[in-house]
Amino acid sequence: MNLEELKQLVKPLMPPSAADAWPPAPWVWWLAGGLVALVVLVAFIRWYRSTHIRRYAYAELEAIQKRYQQSQDAARYLYEINLLLRRIAVRNFSRDKVAALTGDDWLEFLDWSRGRKRGDDPGFMEGSGKILAWGAYKAEPESFEVERLQKLVHSWIRRQT
Repeated sequence: MNLEELKQLVKPLMPPSAADAWPPAPWVWWLAGGLVALVVLVAFIRWYRSTHIRRYAYAELEAIQKRYQQSQDAARYLYEINLLLRRIAVRNFSRDKVAALTGDDWLEFLDWSRGRKRGDDPGFMEGSGKILAWGAYKAEPESFEVERLQKLVHSWIRRQT
């Protein structure tokens, strides 16, 4: 064999073709799916933890209303509502600021922490919440609208948790 024949046998080397970027390998799909699932799981856990107190407070508020419907004891109902509001307020604000508040000071604090007035209820000082100032401490509290008070307390809880 001569040199010319050998040159014809050897063709120039072709570089390999570039790998296609799409579709990615299966392990890339698994990794991307795992990362998305992890992000969704972390977001759900953070949401669940942040709304834990709210769910507890709503359940307690509903239980207070059911006990009132069974017993019709207005003084106990107002006492339990006040206690629930105080527990949430002490949790969210300093104990020194909240624990000693009574009467109109307590109602002013509730209105302040509620923020701007929403809906048709003017709030705790002028609205259905004014009964909370002294109603629980009277033998026979004045008449009040339970449903409006429930809505007011519900909106306050929503704002605080």
